Amino acid sequence: MTAIDPVETSVAFCVYNRPSHTEKVLAALATVKPRHLMIIADGPRQDRADDPVKCSAVIDLIKSIDWPADIEWNVSPTNLGLRSRLQSGLSWAFNRVEEVIVVEDDCVPHPSFFRFCTELLDRYRNDPRIAVICGSNFQLDADCGPASYFFSRYPLIWGWAGWRRTWQQYDPDLNQWPNLRETPWLSDYLGNPLASAYWRAIFDAVHAGLDTWDFQLIFSCWRANALAIQPAQNLVTNIGFGAESTFTRAEDSILAGLPTRQMRFPLVHQKSVERAKDCDDRTERLAFSASPREQLQRFRMARAAAAIKKTWTTDAEPDRG
Repeated sequence: MTAIDPVETSVAFCVYNRPSHTEKVLAALATVKPRHLMIIADGPRQDRADDPVKCSAVIDLIKSIDWPADIEWNVSPTNLGLRSRLQSGLSWAFNRVEEVIVVEDDCVPHPSFFRFCTELLDRYRNDPRIAVICGSNFQLDADCGPASYFFSRYPLIWGWAGWRRTWQQYDPDLNQWPNLRETPWLSDYLGNPLASAYWRAIFDAVHAGLDTWDFQLIFSCWRANALAIQPAQNLVTNIGFGAESTFTRAEDSILAGLPTRQMRFPLVHQKSVERAKDCDDRTERLAFSASPREQLQRFRMARAAAAIKKTWTTDAEPDRG
């Protein structure tokens, strides 16, 4: 398989109401011509008059695909929101096929991303230590070693791939979190007080109903002691930073529009499955708990968690107000 050969692995393309973003990702998909494309689309919001037009425009763009492809549709007639739509759509995809490459409408992959995912899906298919293959690299050109990828505790989702077994471990509502919250599990796992406080607030907010789906994947991987594979160079550019985004609003973020580079083949494989701690420390500092902007988001999430009235599943849970 070369970078221009049609992709044989099923590709799930998650879209909503951004035709200009969708068009850019479709252009990237056109270079590799996936043979099986699974469309996961959310419906228009009732309180936004322009949503039906935008959502229809996105669907029309996908219908204009001119390469031979088996296209399956999972389109919601109404707006489910980010959390419910991605969770239900990815459950549909993984119920239909054993492994999936997932691309969202604001994540533009380099063509070599697909070959990278396909080869590693095959290599680690039966290895439960590996849960996710990522397209993102947040190392900002720091040395990641001689291999083509490294192992990380962070399943970054700006373009990723996984197996049905990955999704079977997914905890959509963090049902396990209340029983773990007052134990040393999180602090022992992370070994960093600042990171522990950050992720504790994140998981509180998600369990209370925060409209997101990706932090649940992180939690589920951590609970399973499963690792993600990250490429030694960035393979996906996120073009979704801005006012219309749900979470990536800061257009001046150092992670906005990270350039991509061609992955070299054949891949240089790791000799053993060991987490790259230095790389993970950089990711945590840059993208999560040590970023001032992310710290602000953490406290906003904590306030949101406190404001949402939801019964916790443990009597031992203290007052979080």
